[in-house]
Amino acid sequence: MTSTTAVHPEVHAPPLPFPAGKRTPLDWSVAPVTTPSQGAPTLVEWPPGVGAAEGRLRLFVACDLRGTVRVEVRSAMTGRLLTTYDIRYPDCHQPYDAPLDRESTQLALTEGVLLSLSEPSATVSGSGDLPPTLWIFAGPQAPPERRPVLLLDRTTTLNPTGALHRTLTGIGSVQPFGWMEGCVLDALYDLAVTFPRDGRARTALSEHLAFYFPNGALRYEDPRGRPADGRVYGIEATLPYAVLAKLNPLDPALSQAIESWRVRTDDEGCVKDVPTTAEGSYTVAYPMATIAHRTDEALRDAAVRQLRARRERLCTGTDLHLRLFPDGTRVYRNWARAYSWYLLGLVRTLTELGDEADTAGLWDEARRVAALALSRRNADGIWDCYLGEPETGAETCGSAGIAAALALGTEQGQFDTFREGAAALRAWEELADTYLTEDGWLSGGSPSNKGGEELQRSGYRMLSGVGNGLMGQLGAALVRIGAVKDWTQP
Repeated sequence: MTSTTAVHPEVHAPPLPFPAGKRTPLDWSVAPVTTPSQGAPTLVEWPPGVGAAEGRLRLFVACDLRGTVRVEVRSAMTGRLLTTYDIRYPDCHQPYDAPLDRESTQLALTEGVLLSLSEPSATVSGSGDLPPTLWIFAGPQAPPERRPVLLLDRTTTLNPTGALHRTLTGIGSVQPFGWMEGCVLDALYDLAVTFPRDGRARTALSEHLAFYFPNGALRYEDPRGRPADGRVYGIEATLPYAVLAKLNPLDPALSQAIESWRVRTDDEGCVKDVPTTAEGSYTVAYPMATIAHRTDEALRDAAVRQLRARRERLCTGTDLHLRLFPDGTRVYRNWARAYSWYLLGLVRTLTELGDEADTAGLWDEARRVAALALSRRNADGIWDCYLGEPETGAETCGSAGIAAALALGTEQGQFDTFREGAAALRAWEELADTYLTEDGWLSGGSPSNKGGEELQRSGYRMLSGVGNGLMGQLGAALVRIGAVKDWTQP
């Protein structure tokens, strides 16, 4: 097994202002990467004395970008092209790796590198002729886990799931507030419960919440990087309130989620933005049920309505769709992450609601969808980006979420240990053995769906912080059902 040594550089970037109306996430320092027509390239320099080896240069995006850019990495003195990044529709906090062979690594360490955007390939949706700027985390006000880093390959024995746990239980697992951070918060909570003597997950959980609720008040940026302090931008943003309710059922911040649901409820009691989405099973019904279970029983019926509305609106025969628009159009048929949100939402919501008569039919629905998922696995025991369409390629983030739902349902006695439970274990083993990087990131995830279905079907893949969170949920559940032992140690 290959491990990595992380070497952090200094970054010198042109003094450009951050985009108007947007805010640097968590007040961490950032740096621009621009096209040559916009100014000087960004210089990255390493300290002397670092031994060369093959490796990867990793950057973290610091601001949402609605488009595609290509980053060229050139040696600072000789101008040799060392590697490139193909970055498509990135979210904030998204990591990207670019490979370096031994010779390129030596040049990078000796000369430093220049980062710039390739002008012919730089396009941003809706920007006209405006050149794009890619913002990355850099500088002393960004934690080391977010700064550019050269990861040098070293040969040693390493447990990749131990690296996953180490990454999850640190600052490096922070995601944009909302559904992305919610997946990580659920993982940290589950890990803290599953391994009560190991305080790393509990500490990380407190640190994450302190980032977004300093002094108890919500402070964050919406998916486009705009300040959204004290308000909920949409239904995806209420997932973190499930963990808040578990930690403190009387937290005043819970009222923000409840009010958000009230103003977004349609005439049939479904909480949605414009389309009805599968995400709502997980990001709305589940936190609703969590709050209802602890302090507000009036939300219980509303949580059940969310699940039923999505079953009626998004399922057609044996197909599941991500979205239903008001004109009746359904999109993202059998998309892996739609399965993940729908099934994970069903299982987690019903677990919170408890064994009541009005939930029996919904557990039947969970079993129906789980059976469909099992019938559509690929040969490696995970799921393709679109279930039943192998030409779209394996997709690890959705696979981790589906498997987590299977393991959680098995824990509740609603799924069969030798069928769904075994499938969850098989997926865990495949994801851990094939797709976890040496430093604990899940590779093989498809990008944000803001790039549309064409990008989802293209085979483009990247590292996934959301996938890390879903893997953490899966691994914790597998320990609790006795399928795996402690996987969290190095």
